[in-house]
Amino acid sequence: MSEHVLRPAERADVPGVQRVARAGWHAAYDDVMDPDTVDDCIDDWYDAETLVEAIEDDDVDYLVATVDDRVVGYASVGPTGDDHPASVAGLYSIYVHPRCWGQGIGTSLFERCVTRLRERGFERLVLRVIADNDVGISFYRRHGFERTGEETVELKGQPLTECEFARDL
Repeated sequence: MSEHVLRPAERADVPGVQRVARAGWHAAYDDVMDPDTVDDCIDDWYDAETLVEAIEDDDVDYLVATVDDRVVGYASVGPTGDDHPASVAGLYSIYVHPRCWGQGIGTSLFERCVTRLRERGFERLVLRVIADNDVGISFYRRHGFERTGEETVELKGQPLTECEFARDL
């Protein structure tokens, strides 16, 4: 496989991000959620308008990883906008197509996000992940995150445990 390239996401990347999101979510969650629920989440959260808004939002760093000009991963980070201090950023998303797992693409995306957040003056990074996402949690732990809390949330009518992880930048 060719080397991957990281770059800021563009409007034209929306279909690629949607494809990676759908494949990544199904790989991570089909064992704990109904696959139709996974599709509903992707349809809601990754609709074209929402993605374009995020990609064009100056407060959000939205990156894609490409191989041979095809999107194989993406990540987005920015202000938390909730009860965290202004020095705390949120990792909104990071997914790599399952066919590309283990090739260092997720690590490259994550490291570029960390660099951007440090440049912007953030000091800490938080994220939320469904507790049954073993692949994601393993990735976050390898990159220095520690579990800081959990709560039960409802996703499309299904109760799930969601964990918060954090680390210093």
